[in-house]
Amino acid sequence: MRRRLGVAARIAQDRFADVSRALHTLSLTARPTSGAAYGGQALIDGVLMRGPSHIGVALRAVDGSIAVTSEPIATGPIRRRLTRIPVLRGAVVLWETLALGSRWLLRSADVSAGDEERTNSGTGSLVATLAVTLLIAVAFFNVLPAIAAAAIVRAIGSAELLLERAIDGLLQVAILLGYLAAVGRSSDVDRTYRYHGAEHRAIHALENGDALTRNALSRWPTAHPRCGTEFLVVVILVSIVSFSLIGRLDPIPTVISRIAGIPLVAGIAYEILRLLGRYRTNMIARALAAPGIAVQRITTRKPDDGMHDIAIVALTAVIEAEGGVVPSGSERPASRALQPVTVR
Repeated sequence: MRRRLGVAARIAQDRFADVSRALHTLSLTARPTSGAAYGGQALIDGVLMRGPSHIGVALRAVDGSIAVTSEPIATGPIRRRLTRIPVLRGAVVLWETLALGSRWLLRSADVSAGDEERTNSGTGSLVATLAVTLLIAVAFFNVLPAIAAAAIVRAIGSAELLLERAIDGLLQVAILLGYLAAVGRSSDVDRTYRYHGAEHRAIHALENGDALTRNALSRWPTAHPRCGTEFLVVVILVSIVSFSLIGRLDPIPTVISRIAGIPLVAGIAYEILRLLGRYRTNMIARALAAPGIAVQRITTRKPDDGMHDIAIVALTAVIEAEGGVVPSGSERPASRALQPVTVR
């Protein structure tokens, strides 16, 4: 239990810090013959692939087999209305995808530990865990840099708000990169970064019309220009501008504003990336994507063939769940159905 929660908590914080793997609509996409768009994220010894209305999940069980499942994404009339409202839809997608990703991170931790049929503690426990993790991540990656930047500006005797916000942004980047590099030294997180690379390679192959095979995947890089790590760059820029407009605040109001401002900053960043997505060949859009590619040198690593198999199985599962067609000549690694869990 301690290992399961510890690993899942570290990776959940990574998912928030590297929002790219959480925001499926900002993740890399591919369009096979069905016209559906797909994105994904790495799990613990597994991969989750997401389409417009379904997900496919493949996990490496302790006996070495590949356990696979797919499920529809819950939608409703209220959710559909909210996702039509600019800015607000970004916050909705952020929370929804973090919740989905965190649920499967915890599930993958169970399977990795040999507890495939573990009883699920229910939605309330997941929401509480996610909320606490989100608050810790915001405090560490957003609030702490803001307070430190204010202290640095006071120490040098400056009153320039723009300087304070620039230092704030630089500290956010430094803390994030340091965190990602540090946790990557853990063998568990290192494997997750390698599964992240396998996920990217599978999407590369699919969107370029290759068959989903080990050999085809190995030819592609582990980084992808449409991985949403560029979301981080946009979030930091939006944060600098947004909180500069608010002005200088005392420590407690700063903490409150940073936490309360998450939906607004995420929503604005989401809209900016939707706009940039229409102009991928534009020089400005390519420049904004470049830092995301650089960060992926930390968050993606070279996978082995077994990890390629996991990515292929997960992507195949969601393509078929969406009614799409898997590219001709694709491999079909041996897999079995993932054992269902009961909800307490």
